[in-house]
Amino acid sequence: MTLPQRLSPLAALLLAACLPLAAAPARASAEDPAQGPTAQVAWDDRGDQVLGPAEALEALEALPQDSPAPESWGQGGSRKGWFGEPWLDVDGDACDTRNEILARDLVDADYSRAPGLQGPEEAAGQGASVCPDATVWTGTLHDPYTGQTIAFQRGQETSAAVQIDHVVPLNYLYAHGAWAWPERTRLLVANDPLNLLAVDGQANQSKGACGPATCPIGSTETGSWQTASGPGWWPPSKEFRCHYAQRFTSVASAYDLGLPDEDRQALRSTLSDCAAGGDGAPSAIQEAAGTAEDLGRTILSSPWLAALAALGALVLGWGLIVRGRRSVRRRRRWP
Repeated sequence: MTLPQRLSPLAALLLAACLPLAAAPARASAEDPAQGPTAQVAWDDRGDQVLGPAEALEALEALPQDSPAPESWGQGGSRKGWFGEPWLDVDGDACDTRNEILARDLVDADYSRAPGLQGPEEAAGQGASVCPDATVWTGTLHDPYTGQTIAFQRGQETSAAVQIDHVVPLNYLYAHGAWAWPERTRLLVANDPLNLLAVDGQANQSKGACGPATCPIGSTETGSWQTASGPGWWPPSKEFRCHYAQRFTSVASAYDLGLPDEDRQALRSTLSDCAAGGDGAPSAIQEAAGTAEDLGRTILSSPWLAALAALGALVLGWGLIVRGRRSVRRRRRWP
């Protein structure tokens, strides 16, 4: 998208803050996030800078240790308080982030409500106030998470069918380091094309704030805050698993984000398989082991479930003892 001739004072201020990102040198840090895999890349092109499987493995091993948030993000205003209003125009091109990602990820995007398919040049000035020259009114999404094809239509009752997902969710970012980042860095990661994908709305809702193996849950107010609780989330479409792991790791590397050990191991396993030519999907044995491990963690994290499991084990044990005694009696009775 072309930069307008005149910018509002706020847009000019944000643009001045963001433009140095395109000329950053070569190492990532939370204070200077456009380094590493996205150095020397224009803001709108950052979404293409996804590391390959082998590169992502190297980047994963170079990440710092996890930096768990001592309090849940509700203490600082949740999404808006920590990461700003949704879909700001951080690069100052007079178009909000949501419409920019829709324009990137949808096919047959229509930028006008007039009959026929119109591009942004033909529909200039016909958009909503958040993006007057390039509002996406309709289009088609080939959803990477589910493999489904979704017809998008902008509207109060229809827009939610296609949502913009933060690959590394905002609450997850907060829980593992962003709580200590500068405000500018949090604003950028919330609108970074590298961290955003247009996806099926229901899949996005089911993902929540989860990483590949853990999710931040609970709150400080209720005494239930945990930064890393199972079971995590992967896209339902196994064909997208490698790209998802690569993009997740690329974002973490770009922002020097620490990860919990469980997420680090899940990404390491997937990326190793992808680098060897696989699809990154776990074997049936690995899935069964992971399910058992997740169930064990869930039970241990809840006193009520732990007590119920103990009672079930006691009943089962007693049943086996009774059955054994009956079997012995039958053998004595019928030599």
